[in-house]
Amino acid sequence: MDTLLKVMNINKSFGGVKALSDISFEIYKGEKVSLVGENGSGKSTIIKIISGILAPDSGSITIGSVTKKVFTPKESIKAGVQVIYQDFSLYPNLTVCENIANGYFLSNKKFFVSYKKMQEIAKESLDKVKLNIPLKAIANSLTTAQRQMVAISKCLLENAKIIIMDEATTALTQKEIKNLINIIEGLQSSGISVIFVSHKIEEIKAVSDRC
Repeated sequence: MDTLLKVMNINKSFGGVKALSDISFEIYKGEKVSLVGENGSGKSTIIKIISGILAPDSGSITIGSVTKKVFTPKESIKAGVQVIYQDFSLYPNLTVCENIANGYFLSNKKFFVSYKKMQEIAKESLDKVKLNIPLKAIANSLTTAQRQMVAISKCLLENAKIIIMDEATTALTQKEIKNLINIIEGLQSSGISVIFVSHKIEEIKAVSDRC
């Protein structure tokens, strides 16, 4: 199996509090893994270290073929790691189209924006998660589940290889949770790995290949 991510002997303390103690695991291509623990167990800390927001005190991270103690956020994204936080990191006052496609124009250093191209990109990305919503809808007007799908679409546009979902079901209905699980299975079939961060056992059982 292809190893996409390898975390080795990660330690992290805040003052005198040990948040992570000798944490090691691997993520393989196209698998669904749950990162499990109660509130305060260090789940968010390891996510921030993988995505380059925090630096570990010791240990190493391998993404693809590159091993480092610390990845910058830009390096982590370029390597294919995307994190969807509980707030989905969308611009609330921008449209669906703008939220999805802005990253494409920025990362490709496009100084002139074609709205037609932006619409094409956003529509193609939304089709991948089977979400049919108006491209001109303002992000803040969407339901929680719709905003989540927009966030996933944005990740796919940025060539994600690993998508980390932090407490992804907190504000979803049972029907929306089932739809999210179907989306995750679709991501898996496309070769994308999903790290599902949760402390809800029933959802973990429904989503995970392993924990």
